[in-house]
Amino acid sequence: MNKKFLSLMLVLVLVSLVIAGCGADKSEKEEDPAPSKAGESSGELQDGFYLVKMPVGDQDNYPLATMEVDNGEIIAFEYVEILADSGEEKNEGNYKYEEGLKVLANLNEQFNEKKDLDEVDFDAVSGATYTKESFKEIVPMLLEKAEKGEAHDPVYKDGEYEAKADEDSHGWLSEVKVIVKDGEIVGVDFYDVATEDMEGQKVVLDDENEPVMEGDEPKTEPTDVKKGDIKSLENYAYLPSFDTIKAIRKQIIENNGVEDLELDAVSGATNTKDTMIDLVTKALEEAE
Repeated sequence: MNKKFLSLMLVLVLVSLVIAGCGADKSEKEEDPAPSKAGESSGELQDGFYLVKMPVGDQDNYPLATMEVDNGEIIAFEYVEILADSGEEKNEGNYKYEEGLKVLANLNEQFNEKKDLDEVDFDAVSGATYTKESFKEIVPMLLEKAEKGEAHDPVYKDGEYEAKADEDSHGWLSEVKVIVKDGEIVGVDFYDVATEDMEGQKVVLDDENEPVMEGDEPKTEPTDVKKGDIKSLENYAYLPSFDTIKAIRKQIIENNGVEDLELDAVSGATNTKDTMIDLVTKALEEAE
């Protein structure tokens, strides 16, 4: 074996080692993908606490779900439906539709056990179509947040925050209570309290709870208002103010504050609208 042949063999060995090294580097890179950035879905659940709040419905309540992930696994999940005025979750004490409460409990139990929406049997308990459809919609939203690592960022301190107007208006004093849970506004209770005994007017309602009309205006009748009474359909005849409270409450809960409200979309009862926003702003000063 001459020197020329040995040199050729040495070159071939070195080339083989270089090629093998490059292959090893490529294999390592394929097995160790770059970590996903926030906002990008990796297909795997990122550790954290996640929350989705859906819009307030016509019945003045809405769905909310939370999920906690640890080591890539779901360790806690809860779906609730909340009353927009009190911020309370539906329960036997504040919600009369027993079938709906059974569906709520059953869906939570199934998902916490199976951790897979496709395996949830939505026919296990009958009724509550709104709850079932909302559940099907909100769970994928939560999972998407968890895949992207978009953990919940609380805005406020949990608690109940109150404020009241400095003076009454025509015998009524405005007050508000804002309820915060998990850093989110979950309830806004705005109301007016009578500051004195007085004579009021109320709208006459028919058997279907609709106003009896006299021409273009609702028919009204006198009623006694006692100091401490809460303004309601039983003692106050200007109905648009109640619709305004409901519409502004919906926006405050959905926006999680008083910023960026679409006030032009709420017509009438300007004083009620302005007073409500001022008081909610004042109440939230303690929550920030």
